[in-house]
Amino acid sequence: MNNIIKKTNNAKKCPIYDTDQYFLSDVLLNLIIAIRDDMSDATEKNPSPAPSLQKQKKKPWMIIGIVVVVIVALIAVVVLGGFLNPTETDVLKKVQNRGQLIVGTQVPYAPFEYQNATTSKFEGIDMEIAQKVADALHVTLVIKSMDFDPLFGAVQTGQIDMAISSITITPAREQTVNFTIPYYTANQAVLEKSTSNYTNSSSLSGTKVVTQLGTTGSDWVNTNLVTPGIITAANHVDLTDVSAAATGVQDGIYNAFVVDTPVAYGYAADATTGLSVGFVIPTNEHYGICIQQNQQNFRTAVDNVIQGMIDDGSMHALLLKYHAIGV
Repeated sequence: MNNIIKKTNNAKKCPIYDTDQYFLSDVLLNLIIAIRDDMSDATEKNPSPAPSLQKQKKKPWMIIGIVVVVIVALIAVVVLGGFLNPTETDVLKKVQNRGQLIVGTQVPYAPFEYQNATTSKFEGIDMEIAQKVADALHVTLVIKSMDFDPLFGAVQTGQIDMAISSITITPAREQTVNFTIPYYTANQAVLEKSTSNYTNSSSLSGTKVVTQLGTTGSDWVNTNLVTPGIITAANHVDLTDVSAAATGVQDGIYNAFVVDTPVAYGYAADATTGLSVGFVIPTNEHYGICIQQNQQNFRTAVDNVIQGMIDDGSMHALLLKYHAIGV
């Protein structure tokens, strides 16, 4: 099966609030000139000490007090307002101004994303694609690891610029987030103990099946096993951690783990796990990078990177490198 789905201009880095800072400087300068002129007028009108002098002396200090209040208010509006309600809504510009691309992912999900036990570095197919995007934007890649389900909310709220974590593009997800062009096609598979022999959905009758929370594998089990009554809802267990699910099958806690094919074949290829793939479920799922809605500039920039990798063969080479071709 062919799993591949067949430059942006450099932006000058500048402080986000430069315009506001110049505005404040102008305001401050004008206020200082006004105070100076007012104090000069007061001195000319009252050259010698007199009772009225006390009133005149109070006037500049009153103005200074008002100026201080105005300045504090302006700073609060510009600075605090900038943090709480950022004026920069274009994600591409925000990334370029910041000099960092903040990417969310959920590990481990080899061969697409995992953390090297020795170096603690994030590695895998998705991580290399994310690095390519950062390189194209001339910024530093920053990886944030989190559970899978919260990735979508983090994209929506701007906590991360994009999420790449073997995410299948679905109509339901597209209601709240946007996706780039696809970069990989996968199916679902049933991961079982090597001593088991599950060959189709019916053979899973009465078993205990584990899936990862919020995934298309979980959706498939609900639709094709729980709803028809092949297994009970109580026998469908959702976990946030993929490795815990696989270990649960090894330990006999669960009979089967429904997961994306490259992940299932990855575990089955390791003879020490004692796991094998029972059968493949054709779902023809497309992986995409998750970004905020209405961010066409950012989406185009990321799409260009993905399409470039597909066109020059580097995407194919990357999938070969991690043994994700033909599964």
